[in-house]
Amino acid sequence: WCRDLMGTRMRHHPPEFCPSLPPCNLSGQRCPVAREEASLRILIMRTGAYGDILMGTPLLAALRGAYPNAHLTWLVVYSEAQAIDANPYIDEFIRWDGSYWKKMLRKAFYPLWLARALSFQSALREKKYDIFVSFQPEEWPLLIRGVGAKVTVGIFDTFRRYYKSDSTSRNTRLYTHPYVYPDLPDHRIDQYFLTLRALGLSEDVSHQMSIGYTQEDADAVALYLTHQGVTESEKLIVLAPMTTWPTKCWPLENYTALGDALQGRLACRVIVIGSGKERERLLSLAAEMSCDPILIAGELTFRQMAALVDRADLLVSGDTGPMHVASALKTPQLALFGPTSPRWYGPLSSTAISLMHPVPCGPCDQKFCPNTGEDFEKCMRLITVEEALDAATSLLLATPPVLSRAV
Repeated sequence: WCRDLMGTRMRHHPPEFCPSLPPCNLSGQRCPVAREEASLRILIMRTGAYGDILMGTPLLAALRGAYPNAHLTWLVVYSEAQAIDANPYIDEFIRWDGSYWKKMLRKAFYPLWLARALSFQSALREKKYDIFVSFQPEEWPLLIRGVGAKVTVGIFDTFRRYYKSDSTSRNTRLYTHPYVYPDLPDHRIDQYFLTLRALGLSEDVSHQMSIGYTQEDADAVALYLTHQGVTESEKLIVLAPMTTWPTKCWPLENYTALGDALQGRLACRVIVIGSGKERERLLSLAAEMSCDPILIAGELTFRQMAALVDRADLLVSGDTGPMHVASALKTPQLALFGPTSPRWYGPLSSTAISLMHPVPCGPCDQKFCPNTGEDFEKCMRLITVEEALDAATSLLLATPPVLSRAV
């Protein structure tokens, strides 16, 4: 809680500069000198969407390799900071709350908004950033233009399919190196690698994502599994059935059948994960399963979920945050695609299989399916339990993996 200058209590958070946390699963590769002594000071903005944040982390590794004495800062929304706050490559992160700014405008507190915007811009300028990279250059132009960096990189039009628009924002004029459609590569990671081109660096670098979690996160997950009776030797299969888009969800009855089949075939423990708000639907799913799964719906933080996925032998999910976590941690995974394409967001891992059935209307990159009848969400329903079971079994038995499979 905080109180604004007019005496009104508002439930929001001002921007906050925070030091990064020490990860226990990855070795630290951070700036060895103080920010003031760094060879370069780089600010990267990708405020939200866990998956999009994680797909930006290969760029961090590339920047650290090119500039070992650079100070790297990431601007991220409060609610999704755990995707980046323990990353081994960043030195500092800025927690950001869009509602902090929007609420003042909705309440017509324009002088207050301007005063705080100028204060935030002043704080950014005091950091003396040399390079500013935005993966969301269409958003917050008046606030972010005050960074003061000499080199500014903007990756535009990355959501053109979702908005069904090829038009480019006029904010390109605010950047020294704007990249726009149709000159963007297909995959999100390659789009973010355009930053390397702007800096004169090679784009032939690793696509491996990274996510850090702390020792406290690992201990919490170990204790949780112990309380659930899970032993060190047991194989763990994690199912993440829910996504933020209804169109990305494989039918829940298919997850029920797949979990039971895997448990019967491979004698493994099945864990179903999701958020607290998805608990009721996941309870119904778990009740239908005969394998008596462990249900985790809201009990773990995002970093603790990462520690759990790191412990798992397999993750099965749609195109959602846990899918990218598994890629970052090199956990074997089966990714189920429908309205989005593996060419855009799919795991680039040697321990991953992506299943997708092409349909005439897709991939549409839409949150809600406009079709009706037999064509409603057909792209996801075409993936059968049998083919998912075969793919998952091949991953668990370490048979040669397939990076992507369009069935």
